[in-house]
Amino acid sequence: MATADDARGGGPASPDRPHRGGRGTLPGSRSEEDLARARDHGIDTCGRIAEFWGFTRTMGRTFGLLYLSRDPLAQSEIQKRLGISAGSASMTLSALGRWGVVHRVWVRGQRREHYQAETDFWKMIAGVLNERERREIGAAVAVVGRAEAGARAAQAALRGASSPAARRLKAEADFTAERLQRLAEICRLGETMLDMLLGQLTLDVGRFRDVLKVEPPPAGEAGEGRTERSERGERSGRAARPARRRRAERR
Repeated sequence: MATADDARGGGPASPDRPHRGGRGTLPGSRSEEDLARARDHGIDTCGRIAEFWGFTRTMGRTFGLLYLSRDPLAQSEIQKRLGISAGSASMTLSALGRWGVVHRVWVRGQRREHYQAETDFWKMIAGVLNERERREIGAAVAVVGRAEAGARAAQAALRGASSPAARRLKAEADFTAERLQRLAEICRLGETMLDMLLGQLTLDVGRFRDVLKVEPPPAGEAGEGRTERSERGERSGRAARPARRRRAERR
């Protein structure tokens, strides 16, 4: 797909398409343009990824700019390069600092604060998971737990119901309580998986199997199936024994 840069003749050079820098363009100038374009693509990519994960595009682009800068940058420089307002830059840098994605540093001989990007990606990911995802999963566990308690209370109140309407309501309460219990188990499993991902817990295979397993058929049906198969096996075994005995006698 052609980009705006390509339409202006500013796309990267390739063996099939020479760079359109003009006859008077110096090799150093072409390299500088290509490098600037590469940085822009990287910065925009960080913006799209951040937006996909629920952050603002400006937060992603700010991180991308600092990540691709060899030296720490002052807020005014960030504003200029990204074309954002002072208020937007200030709020963005403050938010990125809280997430541990950007760090405030002091540069010798400079009075203004400068910023640089965190380069340990796993540290950044773990910090976000530990703060945002853990909070959301914890809230889900609490809400579903309260919902299950309400359904259990309805079950208890309808126990021993005799009228058809009350029995139907009791069946609904039983169904809802069972489904909410399963949902609560899945939410708690999410907490366990997050703990494992962050290295705070070892894998409990049994717990995963119990929560995610497919329920077997009713015991009666399963028992009948095993009985029929075993009876067929015994009949075939009894039929085969005389034949084996006759072959042995002929030998």
